[in-house]
Amino acid sequence: MFDGAPRELQQLSDTRWACRHIACRNVMDRLPAIVQVLEELVSENHPQRAVEARGILAQIDLNFAGSLVLFRKSKTVDYTKAVELTEALKETLVQYRSQASFEEMWREILDLCQCSNIDTTQRKPKRPRQTTKVLQDTIVHSTLGQHVVPDSKHTFCVSVYYPVRDNMIGEIGRRFSNTNCKIMQGVQALNPSSPSFLREEAVLLFAEAYDSNIEDLKHELHQTRRILDRKKVEKESPTTLMEFTQFLDPYQDVFYEMFRLCKIVVVLPVSSASRERSFSSLRLIKTYLRSTVTEKRLSSLAVLSIESKCTKALDLDKFVKHFSRAQYHSSR
Repeated sequence: MFDGAPRELQQLSDTRWACRHIACRNVMDRLPAIVQVLEELVSENHPQRAVEARGILAQIDLNFAGSLVLFRKSKTVDYTKAVELTEALKETLVQYRSQASFEEMWREILDLCQCSNIDTTQRKPKRPRQTTKVLQDTIVHSTLGQHVVPDSKHTFCVSVYYPVRDNMIGEIGRRFSNTNCKIMQGVQALNPSSPSFLREEAVLLFAEAYDSNIEDLKHELHQTRRILDRKKVEKESPTTLMEFTQFLDPYQDVFYEMFRLCKIVVVLPVSSASRERSFSSLRLIKTYLRSTVTEKRLSSLAVLSIESKCTKALDLDKFVKHFSRAQYHSSR
């Protein structure tokens, strides 16, 4: 039914938003094909498959709505640019929280349902849901036993569309607060390849977040610029953050605050990729046969698995000779 490579339906991931994006994209782009496959399963003589297919088809209606914010990783985007993109994203989400955006999304849903031969008529419930007298005039935060299916366009807009948008705006504001944005700008200001390298305003805002001595830092910034200007003439100036930290290492007693900030920047995690790789490797390493392995051995196996490129480059003969030599000396 579609040109190009075939796509497979994937399960939703609780930790990786990229996997959620792929799963939702495949369903949205291939919904007519999914509906046709389910209808063919319903027409088969296999009772169990037919029942399961009918249940899935019953859930594909106007009540389906999904939203996703996907940050794409790029090596060319610095921290300053990331702050600008975050602010632009906040403004975009605020603009989407409008009646005009909802009307546009509603039209897209109707067109998608029409292409997939999905009935868009609203079904009235068999009997109205009654709230217990104990819970009347109260606010219930849990959805257990209180699930309300939107039965009209206005109800869907108020109970689903706006709450989802508000939640996204709130989460973006919480994760990218003013303090976090100041830290990101300060990190970029300590990178020699950045246009804002050693910009006093950005460095001082970053220093305030980590309780640095501002007066001493101002003098250190001035002296650091003078030393770097001399190194530029000799063509020995640092070009990366790590080189800049190593450059300040011999003068760490003189540039105490500056060297301290550089050490903080070096160890700051820039993403959750290493953590996700650790969990992914752990699932492959800790099998049922290794369920009783000790914590020390499991940690060593995880490091070997994560750093597989370095592990494959090792010379195992040297390890065997070292181990045998150690065993020989211990036996004597």
